[in-house]
Amino acid sequence: MKRTGKIVGISGNMVKVECHSFIIQNEVAYIIHGAERLKAEVIKIRGNVAETQVYENTTGLVIGETVEFTDELLSVELGPGLLGQIFDGLQNPLPQLAEKCGFFLKRGVYMDALSEGKEWEFTPILKEGAKVRAGDRLGFVPEKTFKHYIMAPFSLQGDWEIAS
Repeated sequence: MKRTGKIVGISGNMVKVECHSFIIQNEVAYIIHGAERLKAEVIKIRGNVAETQVYENTTGLVIGETVEFTDELLSVELGPGLLGQIFDGLQNPLPQLAEKCGFFLKRGVYMDALSEGKEWEFTPILKEGAKVRAGDRLGFVPEKTFKHYIMAPFSLQGDWEIAS
């Protein structure tokens, strides 16, 4: 079940939201305005009121509109494919967004920063039988003149062995 709240105050891009369930600092929230979902981040919490910063134009928002909380912190996607791209502040790829929306971008439209279908060549730097620990480099993925090093997860416990 989604956690929701209601807008109780608007001042520019700052929107106060009353919510009677838990709220997480830096959590992503979406303000529901008709068919639009405007991305916001919880900046401050006072009791059951969250102050959110909306990353879109807030024109037309009204007191009482619904806000959905996501349980997710504001984050960015990292990986091969970012170099040479042009993004807005929400990590939307602007050329692809312009293809979808036209020259004047619509608010409430979001796209993945990286292509999920693109495959990248992985070059291992360890041989079968090598011992690895958390954070060790396993290999790399080239992108233009840059090498993205792939590491063993930092949550890895103890020593592990590379298998084929």
